[in-house]
Formats: sequence, C-alpha cells, structure tokens
Amino acid sequence: MKKQTFALSALCCALQSAGLAAQVQQDSVPDELVVQQQNSEAQQSALEKKEKEVETIVVVGYSSTRQEDITGAAVDVKIADVKDLSSANIMQNLQGRVPGVQILTNGNPNSTAQVKIRGQGLGPLGYNDPLYVVDGVPMNSGLHEINSNDIESLVVLRDAASASIYGARAANGVIIITTKKGSGEPKFEVKLNTSTEDFEYDLNPLNTKQRAEVVWRAAVNDRANPNNVSPLYQYDWNGDYDNPQLNNVILNTYIDSAQTMRPADTDWFDEVTRRSTSKDLNLSYSSGSDTSAVYASFGYLDRNGVVKSSEFTRISGRVNSHVELFDGKVRVGENLALTDQKQNLVNDLAGGILGLAIEQQSIIPIRTEDGTGWGGPTAGITDRDNPVRLLEMNKDNTNRFNKVLGNVYVEYLPLDDLTLRTNYGLSYGNFKFRNFTKAFQAGSLNFNDRLTVTDDWNKTTVWSNTAEYKYLLNYDHMFTLLVGNETVEFESEFFSASGSGFASQDRDYAFLDQATSGITANGFADGWTLKSYFTKLDYDYDRKYLASFTLRRDGSSRFGENNQWGNFPAASVGWRVSDEDFFKFDAMNQLKFRASWGQNGNQEINTRATSSIFQSRYATQSLFTNEQDEGTAYDLTGSDQGNLPSGFAKVSSGNPDLKWETSTQLNLGVDFDFFDSALYGSFDWFRKRTEDILTTTQPLATEGEGAQMIVNGGTIENTGIELMLGYTDEFTVASLGSFTFDITGNISTAKNKVIALPDSVVNSFGGNGRDKTILGKSVNSVFGYVTDGLFQSAEEVAAHASQPGAAPGRIRYVDLNGDGIINDQDQDFFTNTDPDFIYGLNFTLTYGRWDFNMFWQGVKGGSVRNSWRLFTDFTSLNIGSNYGDRTLNAWTAGNTDTNVPALTLLDNNNEARESSFYWEDGSYLKLRNLSIAYNIDPAILDARVYLSAQNLLTITPSGTLSQDPEAPNSVFPIPRTLTLGLSMTF
Repeated sequence: MKKQTFALSALCCALQSAGLAAQVQQDSVPDELVVQQQNSEAQQSALEKKEKEVETIVVVGYSSTRQEDITGAAVDVKIADVKDLSSANIMQNLQGRVPGVQILTNGNPNSTAQVKIRGQGLGPLGYNDPLYVVDGVPMNSGLHEINSNDIESLVVLRDAASASIYGARAANGVIIITTKKGSGEPKFEVKLNTSTEDFEYDLNPLNTKQRAEVVWRAAVNDRANPNNVSPLYQYDWNGDYDNPQLNNVILNTYIDSAQTMRPADTDWFDEVTRRSTSKDLNLSYSSGSDTSAVYASFGYLDRNGVVKSSEFTRISGRVNSHVELFDGKVRVGENLALTDQKQNLVNDLAGGILGLAIEQQSIIPIRTEDGTGWGGPTAGITDRDNPVRLLEMNKDNTNRFNKVLGNVYVEYLPLDDLTLRTNYGLSYGNFKFRNFTKAFQAGSLNFNDRLTVTDDWNKTTVWSNTAEYKYLLNYDHMFTLLVGNETVEFESEFFSASGSGFASQDRDYAFLDQATSGITANGFADGWTLKSYFTKLDYDYDRKYLASFTLRRDGSSRFGENNQWGNFPAASVGWRVSDEDFFKFDAMNQLKFRASWGQNGNQEINTRATSSIFQSRYATQSLFTNEQDEGTAYDLTGSDQGNLPSGFAKVSSGNPDLKWETSTQLNLGVDFDFFDSALYGSFDWFRKRTEDILTTTQPLATEGEGAQMIVNGGTIENTGIELMLGYTDEFTVASLGSFTFDITGNISTAKNKVIALPDSVVNSFGGNGRDKTILGKSVNSVFGYVTDGLFQSAEEVAAHASQPGAAPGRIRYVDLNGDGIINDQDQDFFTNTDPDFIYGLNFTLTYGRWDFNMFWQGVKGGSVRNSWRLFTDFTSLNIGSNYGDRTLNAWTAGNTDTNVPALTLLDNNNEARESSFYWEDGSYLKLRNLSIAYNIDPAILDARVYLSAQNLLTITPSGTLSQDPEAPNSVFPIPRTLTLGLSMTF
C-alpha cells in the first residue's frame, strides 16, 4: 500500500483564507461588522457557558467529549476505586467492576489478564481480545506492561457506535488509556507498598503409606493378588477377598534397581509452594503552568509468586509534557514510557509443576541418596518429572522484555474552535530469552543438555492527523465535526537457535559457539500496514437531543486486492428527557435514553493467509514411526555425504478471497440520576452479530498436505444486558459525627449462539457432523456423555442399558438415544462454560480521615472442568501416579453414600471419556478486596496509610469440588494477598 498523504495544510489555508476574506469584508462594511460581532460574541459566550457546565470530560477516540453527552455504551472507570491496589495490571484490579467486561486471570506474578467485552466470537478458533489505545497508540498486548499509577483515566467502549471511530480493530471493544499530565504547583508523590501472598490446596495427595493401602484396596476389588500389582509394595494381608484385612505394608530398601533412591514420603506441594512477598515502589513529579506542564514517574515492581522461584520484576519510567506557543495557538507535547521487564521460566511452568505435585508419587525422594542426583520415576511409577528439579533448573532461565511506548503531537488552532492535530506514536518491544537446561538424570529420565536462545522484536508505528471544528448555531445547535486519517505499520522479526553437547554445565560457559551437536537455527519476519480515513459528526440541540454519526474506511495489507478495503459506519442518538419542559420531577436530575447502531471490523490473521506457503524441511521425523523421514531433502546423487538438496513442502493453502470480519451491533440504553446524584445508574441491552469470522480450518488428513487455510468462517450472535446502580448518602451517629458511604453494584449477561459455520470448521467443536453440531448453541458448549451417578447394585446394572464395563460402584452413563446400548451415539452437548451473569458490589465508607472499602465479585452459572478428578478419584486412569485423599472414601458395598467410583486398577468402564462427571457449577462469590486507610492531616504530612487484603474468601455452591472455579485446574493459583501501603505528597 502506498504511503498516505493528508491535506491538513490545505484545509488550514482554506480556513485562514476565509478568515482573511471575512476581515476584508469587515473593513469595507463597518455597519454589518457590529451585527456580526454581536452575534459572534453571543454564540461564543453560549459555547463557553455550555463547556463550563461540564465537570467530566471523557476521551472516546481521537477527541474528548462531555460524559453526559455520550450516546454510546462507553464506561468511564473510577480509577480512584483501585488506587490502593497493586500497579501490576490495571485490568486485574478492575475485575468485576465494569458491567459487560469479563476479566479472567490467575496468580502468575506477570499479572496477565484475558479480557472479554460483551462475550466472544469463535473462542479458540478466532480472535477475541479488545484493542488497547494508550495515549493514542494502539496495541494488542495487555496492560501488564503499563504502570497503573501513571493512568489518569480508563474508558471502555463496549458498543459499536462508541468504538466505531477505531473501525477495523474494534470488533471486540476498545479500552482507551490516558496517562497523567502535569498541573499546578510542583508536587512530588511517593507510593510504597509491600505484600505477602499464600495459598493452600485442598487436594491432599496421599502419602506413601496411604497410596500403598489404596493400591491394595483396588487390587482386592479386582480380585487380583496385591503383591503382583506393583513392584513398590509388598503386603501382609489375610488373603481373603470377601473379607480382606491388611496387616502391614512392606517397602523395599530401594525403589530403583540402581539402588540410588530409598523410599520417601515427600510432600511435593509443600516442596514447590511458599509464602511469597512483593514490593511496589512509585515516585512521581508533577507541575504545570498556563503554558507548559510536565509529569514524570519511576516505578519498580518486584513480585514473587506462591510457586517457589517464580518471579517478575518491572522497572518503568515515564515523562509526559507539553508546551504552548504563540499565545496558545500551538501546543507541542509528548508522552514517553520505557519499561524493562524480567521474569523466569518458572512462571510459565508453574501450572505444570503444580500438576506434577499431585501426580508424582510421594515415595520418590527429592534427591538420590548421595545427594548429587535427582529423584525420579522408576518401575511402577508414571514417567513424569521431578517438580523440584523443574524449579531449581529453570529459576535462572530468565527472559527480558523491553518496551518503548510513546507519542509526539502538535496541535494548532488557526481559528477559534478549529483544532488541527498531528500525532506520531511508537510501540517497540524486544524479547530476549536464554534457556539452558543442564544434562540430568532423574530416575528413569535421562536428558542431554540444551541451550535455546531467542530474540524477538516488534515495532508498531501510528501516524494520525485530525481536524476538529466546533460550531454553535443560533445558540442551541452545537455541531462538532472530526475528520482524519491514520496509518499503522507493523514489523516484527523472530530468531531462535539451539545447541547441545557442552563440555561444561556451567551456565556462564554455555553459549552457542560452544555447542558440539544438535545445532539448529530458525527465524521469520512479519509486517503489515493499515490505512484508514474517518469522520465523525456530533450534534447537540439545546442539551436535549443528541446525535453522532461516524464513518471509517480501512484498508489492510493482510487481505487480497479485491477485499482490502472495508467501510464501518455507525450512528447513535440520545434524548435527555429530564431537560424537557414537560418533565418536571424534582427528584430526578437526569434521565437520558440512548440508542446506537454500528459496525466494526477485525483483521487479526496471519499476514500470509492469502498466499499458499511452501517451506523447505531439511529433515523431520515422523510422529508415527522412527523409520519414516518426512523432510524435503533427498540424496539425489547417492553420495551419502555432504549437504543434501532440498525441495519444498506445502504448509498451508492461501485464500485470496479473504475479507473483513464484521461485527454489527445494536445498543439501547438509559442513564439516570435521582435525588441530587444520590441514586444513579445505567442500563444497556445489546445484540451483536459477528459475520465472516476469520478462522483457521481443521482439515481431515485425506485432504492432503497443507490443506489448512484461513477462511471467513461463520456467524456468531451475542446478546445481553448490563446494569449498574449506585447509591451515596451521608448519615450522622450521635457522639461520633457524620459518615459518608457509597454503594455501587453491577450485573451483566452475554449469551452466545453460533448461527452459521462452514463445513470445514463446524466439526472443530465436537458433535457427530449431522444432527448434533455446535450450530444453534454457544461456541463454548461441551460435547460428551451424560452421567447419572454410580451403579449401586448388580440389579441396577442389569436394569440399565447395555454398558461395557458396568458394575456396582462404576459410573453410570445415560442412554440418550434410548436404543438400549451405551456407545458413541449417546454423546451430546450437555453444558457450556458461559456464565449466566457476572456481577460486582463495591462498598465505601468514609469517616473523618478514615475510609473503609469492601469489594465483592462473582460469577453465576456456567461450568468448569475439574480435571483434578482424574487423579483424586481414580486409581485406574493413571496407574503409576499418586492419588488424592478422596480415594479413601471410594465406593464400596458398605460405603455407597459417595460420588467417588469404586477403586480398581482396570479401566473397563472407559471412565476417562469426556462426560459430565468432570464438569461442575462454575459459580463463585469472592471477597476481592477489604481495606482500611487513614489520611494524615496535610498540615502535618500529606500522606495516606492503608492496609488491604485481596481474595480473602471464596464461596462456591454446595457440591462444588473445585477449590477455586476461577482457576480450577493446573494453572497458577490465585493467592490470598495482604498489602501494607503508604503514599505521601510533598
């Protein structure tokens, strides 16, 4: 695509010429000058009066507007509500506080978060993230790279009309961040807090003696000789299968043939978890005058996770400044942030490490008997790694990420109410990772050393130019016209190299030039351009009738020539009924109705999607046999030496007909304010239909090599409601004085339904491909068998449909099609992961210099998969693993009041199959934050001291086994956090 040109200079000249012409006319017609001047002054006075009435200005995309004039579903988040929370990621702190925004997170120190605005599209087969815009610079990465203390405002654009100004990238909503600017007298601020975190699992893996007893019980149930089922144990028992009694468990002196490991009783959870600490320090300076301002900050965040050795540090610096020239006609400014982040590989491995802590048997010692080697699997033990080894050998494998994020801009006011602005922004990130795994042996596991070095950088530049003109006609008609264009260019390059066979296992020695074998290198580059033109017209009549119209035209290099361009229109209207003469209710301050319609786009696909890709694969070993080589190199000359000539293999098929993914959204809303803002709130209903969704096909092997392609695949519809209510008041308690409180709550729903999918995509979501497909259901629906408890007797087994492996104590599967046989025809979509609704409740109480805050957040409905049950409930699904203490309450003829299947060493009933047995209610209610703060008298010291606790309590429905439905499986757990903080201003 050619570089853009923009005729702002021509527009300036034309407007200035018009001004000069008007001046000539004034000089030649003095009588008319008086009338014109009076009208102009009256209109300017009315305009200034309107602007002075406004208290809240909201940035909504390339410009700002009065909050009360917004006609779309835009939410201005109260940053003050989370000022005492960690600066790691502002989005984590907003969990449950914004209606219509679902934020999913875990306890990883790097503080990443998944954000969904008004549901999602095709889930794992589509792109679902919102667009983040920081000081006018768009970015797709999360806000964990931004120091939250630098954020002045955060606005969430939920509907298409409010987000339409960002057109091509706004299909999943837009989050606009504006950072702090300098103002007033010079001011220094210091903020410091320290936190402790802890977490305890309730899974309770068995100790060595308990596991031996459980294995004995399972063998007896199978009527097998317990002394023949595991080389780890010998049993002294009575040998009576009908009335078994265990006298003693006998352990071998060593558990391995090399006699390096004695039987242990390792508490793996205790060995890999800890009480962690974190520190957060922020320094800032702010000052400003009528002609200039500066804000500067420095932040240092050091977070350690509850998984041992996990850590994340971030050093950030920011300078925002501007200066006004030529009597305020020109403003030049910049916003610049530098970030240095460092974390180790343990952060990414933590979920798997915790999974190993339940799966690995306690009989394995951490170290071999001589202390020089690692304990590990042997005969009778699952071939899994030592979780402590993973911690120790990866804590020094650190990656570093550096980011430069900033923009420079110039604003020029050639005429009253005309603002010309040009803005150039840069987002540059560089990722470096040096991953060295020493050669090691842990039991039967034996691996050579390996060094992998990764260097990955990306750069996004954005150049935008806008002209905004405000015009007041006849005192009551306010017009605001915005026109502009924008070019976004992205570049990235990735390089990785690996090597093995180092003479020394010293990390300081292990560099690629010392590798002697297995040397490989690979890399790739990427780039795309987005060119856009947009215009927006806002209209306000008498502060009662509001309208806004937007049109954006985007062209992307990611699409073929025939479909490069897309048009994204939007319109919204508002009616402030409370300002009508006929509407006289003293109790109501504001009642405003809103309606909007608009379209947004999405272009997040591989830049090579329109072309068929062929790559040379010098040598690749088949996944299915050690004999077959699926590489593209061949010894044509038969010399059996030297470099082989290589051909090419088709990797993917191009689709030159790809076009924009488009979301069309209708929104109806109302804002209200009663009793001098004591009671306030908003309500929104939306319907969002996303068509031509960009997704990747999952072709059958019979379609041939490289058949996979990106297509415009299907239609998704999301509908939902969003409600926010707030109440604030003041009351007096005798002898104590006055108290002020504020209660705000929100609740929202987002229902998802798949309307259409191409055949090449529909079966990626389960089903039988005929009458049972994802069509008409949520994209997050789960397909499998439905269970109906456990068989309690032989009579129940006989009366049930024919089910291979059925027996008393085994899982009973429902015969859905009623043919009397349990087989794959009895599968169906039985649940989905979509919540019925999400909600939050915030309560703040202020008394004198004290303030107290309590925030609850919850989810109602939806299902989560409790994959831990594979280990906590069975002895048959992973014979060599450890088990949970729920197996101690397994079904027996004398213990039928349980949902844990009878113990067995044989999976005759195929109980690992996907079924409702593993799915449970995902509802929870969490006490997210509880804090108390004291504001010291500024005459003594302008400071604030606070104590807060996060994630203190989790309430789940009766029968829920997941300790935390928000993070139900082997992911980084969400800890309890206690924070003590201090902020001071000088």
